[in-house]
Amino acid sequence: MKSKAFLPFLFEAAIANCVELATDCHGCCVLQKCLSRSDGDQRHRLICEIISNALILCQDRFGNYVVQFVFGLHVPWATVDILDQLEGNFGDLSMQKYSSNVVEKCLKYAGEEHRSSIIRELINNPRLDQIMQDPYGNYVIQAALNHSKGTLHAALVEAIRPHVPLLRTSPYGKNVLSSNSLKK
Repeated sequence: MKSKAFLPFLFEAAIANCVELATDCHGCCVLQKCLSRSDGDQRHRLICEIISNALILCQDRFGNYVVQFVFGLHVPWATVDILDQLEGNFGDLSMQKYSSNVVEKCLKYAGEEHRSSIIRELINNPRLDQIMQDPYGNYVIQAALNHSKGTLHAALVEAIRPHVPLLRTSPYGKNVLSSNSLKK
């Protein structure tokens, strides 16, 4: 069926059932198709619905792909809004299997100001040592090292330094220590 008459109905259903679709194995693919094939108001509304549920979706095994897909659309306002939704949670999200991938994308796609804010949030997290030793968190810290520069990079390295003896005894901590970006 080549008729596009059903598309408005499909998009409205996707918007109305966004969380249910995003957290379903096949539904997350449907949402990604809707995002890539839509424009204008419907796309805007669908992105807004994803953003308003970003904290829940990024922790889901399928929903995290939808949030990451929005980053890949390169829509600046959407990226900023996702970062705002996740602010204050980056430490906890870094230590979860699915959301840690989203945090890595946040570091990649954020502008300099937001990236600095994320990294400062990680530096100031009282559980930084746990994040660095975590099976998922260590990748976030490596990404933070890769995406930071100047005084922020130096501050991150300084925050890591007191934990070096502990990191040497941890399989995941060793990954942080072996990061080339730690040495720059």
